[in-house]
Parts: sequence; structure tokens; C-alpha cells
Amino acid sequence: MIHLKSLFSLLLVATLSFTSCKKDEATVTENLTAEWNSTSVKIDGVASPATTTMFLHLQSNKQYEITTNITPFSQAKSGVWSNTDDKLTLAGNAWTIHHIADKELRIEFVLDGKDLEIEFAK
Repeated sequence: MIHLKSLFSLLLVATLSFTSCKKDEATVTENLTAEWNSTSVKIDGVASPATTTMFLHLQSNKQYEITTNITPFSQAKSGVWSNTDDKLTLAGNAWTIHHIADKELRIEFVLDGKDLEIEFAK
């Protein structure tokens, strides 16, 4: 009987060890911190040519850099970024986050009077 209790205790400890080691999911900030390359750009709902691109580097020190050939584009191309669950703020301009996953991001902003929606991949 004691042997059975010991075996049960060992099994219980092993089960708890596996369940307590579950990896926590990344936060929105952790998911955002990356180098993002545009996969799709829409201006006022119309798809731009594949040659219309944006590279967005969101650094862990809360600095960002943008390289783009989207015209016109008056957003500051470098500065400080921050976020909430549904907003990505670049130098004071709040972009709406429509989707974020491990390797995908879709944001939207009204820029220079035009609705700009960009999909990115890491």
C-alpha cells in the first residue's frame, strides 16, 4: 500500500511539473518588437502596386525606423514608439492595430487625408 501511495505521489508531481512549465504567450509589445516588411499596401481601400513597400523596424529600446516609397508620406521616419493592445503610436501618431500574430501585423492610419492600411510579415 505504501508503494502505491509513493507511485501516486510521484505521478502527481510529474504531472504538475509538466503543466506548470507551460510557456506564457508573448505580449503585444513583445510581438511588435521586430523588423517588419510590408506584404500589402492599400490606399483608400485600393491595393497599391507590389512595388509600393514599407520596412518598419520597431526596436526593443522603443525607437523605430521606417523606410518606404509610399507617396506622399509625411509620418516621421524615425522616433519613439509605444503601444496599447489596439494602437501603435509612432512619434505621436496612433495607428490602429487590426491584427497581430507571431509573424503578421496589419495596421491602419489616415495619412495626408488618405486611409492607409498596411499588412506586414516578419
